[in-house]
Amino acid sequence: MLSATEISSALKQSLADGEAMCIVSLMEMDGRPSPQTARLLVKEGGALIGGSLGDRSLDEIAASHAVALMKDERQEIVVARPSELGELPASLENGLEAEEIKGRVGDARLLFEISRPVSELIICGGGHVGQAIAKVAALLDFKITVIDDRTEFSSREKFPDPNVRLITDDFVEALRSLKITRASHVVIVTRGHKHDEICLREVVEKPARYIGMIGSRRRATTIREHLRREGVAAEHLRRVHSPIGLDIGAMTPEEIALAILAEIVLAWRGGSGAPKGADGPMTRAR
Repeated sequence: MLSATEISSALKQSLADGEAMCIVSLMEMDGRPSPQTARLLVKEGGALIGGSLGDRSLDEIAASHAVALMKDERQEIVVARPSELGELPASLENGLEAEEIKGRVGDARLLFEISRPVSELIICGGGHVGQAIAKVAALLDFKITVIDDRTEFSSREKFPDPNVRLITDDFVEALRSLKITRASHVVIVTRGHKHDEICLREVVEKPARYIGMIGSRRRATTIREHLRREGVAAEHLRRVHSPIGLDIGAMTPEEIALAILAEIVLAWRGGSGAPKGADGPMTRAR
């Protein structure tokens, strides 16, 4: 049985790694309360960190459902039987078939408690666009870090919000000092294409959920070719959003910030990016 210390340690490590984690607890079996609190710890990729619910088949089923629940950002605490959460796997690693599994563990009642890391936004560049992005991102509860190698553009005068972390340093050194995880979003909006390319080179192979770089298509193509010749794989380059942001005709720094954050939310939550009313009932009025 997992101790509170073991669970706490696993949670801290998962959050530090920028990954969600689910604690699955066995509440009832065959209509009777579980005599002891059996728990299973599952990371968002499906890895079992520790513990057991007392049955290997139940562990595998619980882990499968935990992964599915962690993908749904709306889910935090769920109490349900495996049969209420959707189809069971056709077969599991131990070779048991679905019907046999249902007979063995179908009446288990489980508690799923999901812990997620705080979403982080790293802004490379403290100019007008970077300042506007920080303001909009604060409304979305991002943990914000701003990097600029110029003191005047990484100051409280430009970023008065005390919750915004400011780093005045060489871009490469600053980025290397940060732990970029799957909960990280990197926006590159420096004062010139040279610094943009330097920043992108440093983060392009990191596991950030979103990487975006400002600039024209021509400039993005030039930087892409530079990185490709340096050996950066196409799979990493395809993840980069450049030109950055959704096409909303943005012109001012605030409008550009809105377009960028909209694209980040799109990458995070999913969706089409199309206007919701494009094929709605109002468009069919006659």
